[in-house]
Amino acid sequence: MDRLLVAVITEGIVLVFVMFVVIMLYVRYFNRKRRTALTLAVAFTFWDIAIICLFIFRLLEYLVVNGLISNPNNAEYGDIGVMLGYSFSALSNIFILIFVALVFSQAAMFRRTGMMVPLLFAALNGITIGLLLGGGIRLWPQPEYTLLPTLLHLFLTFVTFIALIIFTRQPLRHATLRWEKAGFRFIILSGVFGILIYLSFTLDFLFGDNVLGIISGGYTPFFFFAYVFAIFMCSFAYIGFTMPNFIRNRLKDTKVNDS
Repeated sequence: MDRLLVAVITEGIVLVFVMFVVIMLYVRYFNRKRRTALTLAVAFTFWDIAIICLFIFRLLEYLVVNGLISNPNNAEYGDIGVMLGYSFSALSNIFILIFVALVFSQAAMFRRTGMMVPLLFAALNGITIGLLLGGGIRLWPQPEYTLLPTLLHLFLTFVTFIALIIFTRQPLRHATLRWEKAGFRFIILSGVFGILIYLSFTLDFLFGDNVLGIISGGYTPFFFFAYVFAIFMCSFAYIGFTMPNFIRNRLKDTKVNDS
C-alpha cells in the first residue's frame, strides 16, 4: 500500500482516538468543575487540533499526488499541515506546563516563582509559533519552516514532558494507596511516551528527508511509531489524570509499602 495513504489512515485513526480522550476530559471537568481538569482538557484540545491539521492536509496531499484534485498554486499541503500542527502543539505545551504548575503548586520551584515559569515557557513557545507561521506567510502557499523553529519546538516539548515526569516522582514516593501510586505511574508513562512521540518524528525527519543519506522518500517506520506512541501517551494520561472508576475499583484501597 502507498506509504502516503497509510500515513493518512494512521493519522485519521489517531485523530478519532484523541478526540474521544478530549471529550472524556471535558466530561470529567463538567462533573468536577476544577480548573486543573479544564487546563488539561484544553491542552489535549490543542493537541487534537494539531492532528486535525496534519490529517486534513495529509489527505489533500494524497489527493493531489494521485491526481484526484487539482493544485493550481502548487501548494505544499504536507508542509502546511506540519507548520500548523507544530503551532498548535506548541500551544498544547503551554497548557500542559500550566497544568503541572497548578497540580504541583506546592513544589519548591512553583512556591517561590508562582506562575512565572509557565509564563516564560509560554513566551518561548510563542516565539516558536511566530517563527513557524512567519515562514509560512513569507512563502505561502509553499511554507518554509527552517531547522531552528523545528528544533526549538522539539526542545520545548521535551522540557514539557520531562517536567511532568520530574514533578510526578515526589507524590509517587509519598502515595500510600494502591490506586494513587498506579495513577502517578500512568502519568509518568504518559510523559515518557510523549517524549518518544517527538523523538520518533525527529528520527523520521533525519532519515525520511535523506539527511543521513540512508533512507529517502519520507514516512519511515519512525513516523508510524510516533503515532503508536501517541495512542499510548493519551491512554496513560487519561487513566493517570482521571483514574476512571472501573480501573480504580480494580485497585483495592489498601496501603502499600513499596516506594
